[in-house]
Amino acid sequence: MSVFGVFERLLPDGVLEAVSPYALAVNAPYAVALALVAAEVAWLARRPGAARRAVLTSAATAATMAAGALVVGLFYTAVFRSLWDLVATGHWDAAAHFWQANPVLGFLATFVAWDLSGWVYHVIGHRTRIGWAAHQPHHSGADYDATLGLRQSWMPFHGLVHHPLLALAGFDLPVVFVCAAVSNCWQVLEHTSLPIRFPRWFAAVVMTPDAHRHHHGRDSGVVNLGPFFTVWDRLAGTWVPAERPAPLVYGPPVPAPANPVAIEFGGWVELVRSTRTARQRAVT
Repeated sequence: MSVFGVFERLLPDGVLEAVSPYALAVNAPYAVALALVAAEVAWLARRPGAARRAVLTSAATAATMAAGALVVGLFYTAVFRSLWDLVATGHWDAAAHFWQANPVLGFLATFVAWDLSGWVYHVIGHRTRIGWAAHQPHHSGADYDATLGLRQSWMPFHGLVHHPLLALAGFDLPVVFVCAAVSNCWQVLEHTSLPIRFPRWFAAVVMTPDAHRHHHGRDSGVVNLGPFFTVWDRLAGTWVPAERPAPLVYGPPVPAPANPVAIEFGGWVELVRSTRTARQRAVT
């Protein structure tokens, strides 16, 4: 039985007539995330005057960025599938059979592996010039709220370098997509500005909003990079406890424009400009 067979047994009668377990498992997390972002924006927009206009402007910019990322995602997914199929020709047969025979364990192992790969993606996004050019749109918001989760890159293609390597471990591609959906949903929610408190045992294992705030602080440094789990940052020495005082300011030193196109391509323009300047200095 596949993991979707297990999921199918948990669904109420009649649901499968409208949607497959796989489609529901992939799309439901995104629907939940968008609904909660909309609810938080509505809550923040209760403030009067300039504060309300700033929230709505930021939300509109973030929503447009998310829509662009969705369009790019169609192409990205097609390329990802092709690379996955190519790498999967050399997968570990024994592992693939084990995951198929134990779908729950297979799902959990896939989720952990995907999270580690997401941490690597995040490190590349901060530690390399090309990675930062792609990732900087996510750090363009001046406030820490759920709309940051919608500020996604239109060019996340450095993930194609390492994400497909998970195929070598015999993981099932549909399960990977479900794990990505669940992870992405949580990553949107961990940007909330609502004062949610989690149990200590949970916050020790899972990246919470209080912990992830330190990642977005203007002067915080490259810390708390884990998409879902905290273990990767703890092992790498990039962990900052949630108990530390929250950052006072967020976003870039120079406020980002409201134009989503300018935000998305601003990092690449700066990369080309700095590269050209470096070459001119080397010549002279």
